Amino acid sequence: MQTQTIKMELTINGNKVVVSHRFLEDIIGEIPDVKANKSVFSTLALSDNPRVREFISRKSNLSKKTIHLLLNDENQEVVNNILSNSDLAKYIKENKLLKIIKGNNINYLKTIASDIDSYALCDTCKIATLLSKHTSAVVKYALVNYWGLSNAVTNKMLKKLSKDKDFDVANTAKESLKRR
Repeated sequence: MQTQTIKMELTINGNKVVVSHRFLEDIIGEIPDVKANKSVFSTLALSDNPRVREFISRKSNLSKKTIHLLLNDENQEVVNNILSNSDLAKYIKENKLLKIIKGNNINYLKTIASDIDSYALCDTCKIATLLSKHTSAVVKYALVNYWGLSNAVTNKMLKKLSKDKDFDVANTAKESLKRR
């Protein structure tokens, strides 16, 4: 991801003051998270300051272009914030989500499993199937421990996971089957 240094000026009654990166970090949370600020968020998402990009990734009013840009960020917190925000996740395309899954970052996979119904542009049954077969118990547990248990997690998956070697995965899958 290509970044740039953001130059920021503050104007007070016509007087311009150049401010530092710390000032930007301090005020970015105060920029209202509204559609009218999408272009400002798009500019700030290009910042070479990882904290600025992290703050932006917590906003809900980002353009699709900004969402996809931040999904490629080197900062894991930025990517995880996008994946866990249901307002943004609904714009993630399946090929991008599959690429993230293929990267095998356990934190990302856990987030995807926990928020599986947020990915409206994806075949969530396909995604759930992939995650249910993952070797990490943390990923499988996030999938079956979902409070509303997604319809993407089928009874067949739950039955298989109820025999998982990890006690928590198996036990939670059994409980989920009982609740259905």
